[in-house]
Amino acid sequence: MTQEQRARTADGATPAVKIEPNSRGRFQWGNGVVSMVFETTPDAPVRLIGLSGRGMAPATVDIPGEPDAQPIVELRSSLDSGADNRLKLAVSAAGRRLRFAGAYRYEPDESGHVGQYRLAIRQVDESTGLVVVSVFDAFDCISAVRCFTVVGCDRPFPLEAVSSLNITLPLAAAGIADDDVRIYWGDSSWDLENDWHAVPLRRTTLKDRNQRVNPGMSSARFARRSTSTWSTGEYQPAGIIEAGAGSVTGHDIGNDSRGGIVHDSSDDGGSREHMLVPDVEWTPGQTATKAPKRESSPFSLMWQIEQNGPWEWEVGEDDPGLRVSAYGPEFDDHQWFTMLGPGNDCFTVTATFAIAAGDWQHAVAEMTMKRRGMRTVKAYELGRFEQAAEHQHVVVYNDYMNTLFGDPTTDKELPLIDGAAHAGADIFCIDAGWYDSNDGGWWDMVGEWESSTNRFGPIRFAGLVHAIQAAGLGVGLWLEPEVIGVKSPMADKLPDSAFFQRHGSRVSDEGRYHLDFRSPAAREHATATVERLIEQFDVKYFKFDYNTTPGAGTDYMAESVGGALLDHCRAVQDWIDELRRRHPDVMIENCGSGAMRADHAMLSRLDIQSTSDQCDPVVYAGIAAAAGLTIPPEQQGNWGYAQPDMDDERAVLTLATGVLGRLYLSGFIGEMDVPRLKLVRAAVKLHREVLGVQLDMVPWWPAGLPQFHGDWLACGLRHDLPMTEAIWPARAAGLKAGDVDDYVTVWRRGGDASFEMDLGSYAGDNGPGEIEVRQVFPPVTPNCAPDAAAWIVEETGVPGRFRFTASDLTQPTARIFSVRRKYRI
Repeated sequence: MTQEQRARTADGATPAVKIEPNSRGRFQWGNGVVSMVFETTPDAPVRLIGLSGRGMAPATVDIPGEPDAQPIVELRSSLDSGADNRLKLAVSAAGRRLRFAGAYRYEPDESGHVGQYRLAIRQVDESTGLVVVSVFDAFDCISAVRCFTVVGCDRPFPLEAVSSLNITLPLAAAGIADDDVRIYWGDSSWDLENDWHAVPLRRTTLKDRNQRVNPGMSSARFARRSTSTWSTGEYQPAGIIEAGAGSVTGHDIGNDSRGGIVHDSSDDGGSREHMLVPDVEWTPGQTATKAPKRESSPFSLMWQIEQNGPWEWEVGEDDPGLRVSAYGPEFDDHQWFTMLGPGNDCFTVTATFAIAAGDWQHAVAEMTMKRRGMRTVKAYELGRFEQAAEHQHVVVYNDYMNTLFGDPTTDKELPLIDGAAHAGADIFCIDAGWYDSNDGGWWDMVGEWESSTNRFGPIRFAGLVHAIQAAGLGVGLWLEPEVIGVKSPMADKLPDSAFFQRHGSRVSDEGRYHLDFRSPAAREHATATVERLIEQFDVKYFKFDYNTTPGAGTDYMAESVGGALLDHCRAVQDWIDELRRRHPDVMIENCGSGAMRADHAMLSRLDIQSTSDQCDPVVYAGIAAAAGLTIPPEQQGNWGYAQPDMDDERAVLTLATGVLGRLYLSGFIGEMDVPRLKLVRAAVKLHREVLGVQLDMVPWWPAGLPQFHGDWLACGLRHDLPMTEAIWPARAAGLKAGDVDDYVTVWRRGGDASFEMDLGSYAGDNGPGEIEVRQVFPPVTPNCAPDAAAWIVEETGVPGRFRFTASDLTQPTARIFSVRRKYRI
């Protein structure tokens, strides 16, 4: 199959239909929600000149087009790296030589299960023989598109970078200047995951350099990247552009989005409110000037890179305008290249963008639905759709966090098993240490994955497993299948070719060797381990951890170090896919030393994602509050580690952190008194109610973007009426009748006794109507958390705006509320 044929194949879609550009060289493609307008000319590569999404004026072939729209793909080679040597990835010489050679579209078939709209645009460079196909996929009714690029050549051609995504933002069409844009990005390090920030464009590296005096594309860029295989170990492979956010005020934001109003902290300690309307006059090629009455159509665009290894994204400024580019590995940062030629095409990693009218939360909502769609498609592909749906309702107890910390014994585990069963869990997961026979060798002795011979006494490990099953719980085990400890017997049993190598030796990281999944021996060892444990102990749940990384890659049997790493990452994905096909009933959690590998190459394949290893429940609140920007709620494994010796408020806080995601229980649950166990059971009960409706809702931040160390935090789940009307018309009728609940978790970690939030935002064009707010956790009943009194919730007199007052001001606290609204029809 040729690279064109591969790119033109759309599973579950009808045969290809060739697209003919109109007399102006333009054509439009979309799914009925997203619209993309492309322009072809004989002397330039294909450009995206128009783009629109849900709630925006549809982009058509008759639009003026963005004034400095960029090519849809960039690619670099050592032969002729850039057409502008100031720029690292943009304005590539090879990319500028591409010319349009055809476009094909596909529609979903009638089966509906995995069908997608697909567009494939073919470009060629006759001087080098390069053939490039840009592929765009979209699900019905969702305002998001997944992209990737296929590159081939009929002769040797060294390729050092190729974009998966190169999007020109529709700023001119929306009447928005570059100055009136805000950038969102997420820092992510161990125990500090999902620390999101938002600043005006001009407060980043993309300063105003006066394009009237200094015309042309800016050499500045705002970029984030990741190296090696902790794909979310420093930054998130995702970002957001909010256009028309009033950012010309120049203030950073904390809680920045209150239903269309931006709340900026002023320099004098006061507060200002700015409607989402820019106050700049903008003419292409000129510097923005003040014009307060300028009309505009605010929108937001979010993107993500779906890669369990190296990546890079950047925001750059054109003349005028903005573009977002997304890459997998490339040469400068990741030592990646490939020599194209007959039989060696390049397929990039995938990247997805979501676009919608309004603020950043609308883009996140669309991206959430796209993530769910990709996960559904993967479940169908692997033949486990029904099992994936069943796993949506499973509650897990794990013995690690703030509990055994990798030191399991029979005496310690039996009370936990009994407590987990009484709390209402479905799975009891034994975390690290179950295989350790050397009192602390669980780190550098891993690899054989045989149960410990001296930890579990006369009943042995099999007896402990039987105790879990006798309590009505499924057995879960922690496993780190991609490493071998340097002291493990397996280190000598496996060949060197099974491991990452550089400079003629195995790569070692903190007492571990890293398996190279390109090797059949490595994959066979990992598969045999998993299947033996399933057969021996009837394992229903695996926690796959990933605590070490192999660095830049391997030079063993490698065209390039970075290329071998990319091949390994893809081999890991394929291995997981095969495992899921063979064992569709087994749940698998993705844990990468917390959330250091929480990308959507992994999340589309696995059931639950650990959001952190953070042991402090107060700090954890900041992580969980923002996790919905990158992880769908139904996959957010947020620890709820209530302890017998905690006071009621601290126990409520840690449990509340998990309820609206995937409550991941831990703690010395077997030692709890009756009221404390009732509190845990109440959390599980509410959590199950939420799980039943979770897939109908999207993440919600009624107090705006969470500040990681902010005094007050709020996040929740809401029904999106326009999206529901498009995807589930029958359910929309229930929303309008006001017989469904949204939910919000509110944390107070300090500061003022009261906090106001707009709960009426996102209620539709006719306003919020009537809203009823009710505390649902902890339940307002005796003998559950008697010292955690109910909070006071009051209307402020402003429609949709409520004041929350904490009942205990001496320590951090949290509550969960249901929000029932009557829409104005």
